[in-house]
This record gives sequence, structure tokens and C-alpha cells, in this order.
Amino acid sequence: MKIEITKRFVKDTQKITDKRILLKIQQVLLEAQKIENLICMNDLEEMSGYPNFYRIKFDYRYRIGIYVDNQTIQFLRVGSRESFYKKFP
Repeated sequence: MKIEITKRFVKDTQKITDKRILLKIQQVLLEAQKIENLICMNDLEEMSGYPNFYRIKFDYRYRIGIYVDNQTIQFLRVGSRESFYKKFP
């Protein structure tokens, strides 16, 4: 699948200082490029009430918010669990 990374996603990742979390984000991005179907992605869950918006739980405290349109995945937000659901979608 094709991926797009928004400016907001880049700004959110720049705020994260933990190298372990940044490495996990990189692994999620690489996995997203390789998959052919969204079902193949680990820890993916649709946001209730928002069609085509999903969250990826990649760490016990961090989430990634994405939007899926046909064969394109847009990475919109990343953040800690405490503040993620207030900002996304």
C-alpha cells in the first residue's frame, strides 16, 4: 500500500524523545508499506463513529492515528494514550 505522512505526524514524532518509541514508529511505517490488505496489520482497530479512521496500538502507551482511502494510508497523528483520543480524529 502507498503511505502518506502528514506534517502533523512529523511534528508529533519530533516531540518524542524516547529512541525505543521512535524505532517502533519506524517499524510500523515499514510494515504499512509492505502490506497488501489492511487486515494484515497488527493491533489495528477502527475508530467507532468515524469510518475509515483507525488507530494502531504499537506500544502500551502510544497510538498512531491513520486514515485509509482505497490503497493509501495517511498517517495523521501519533501520541501517548492519555492525550491521543482527545486529538484524534
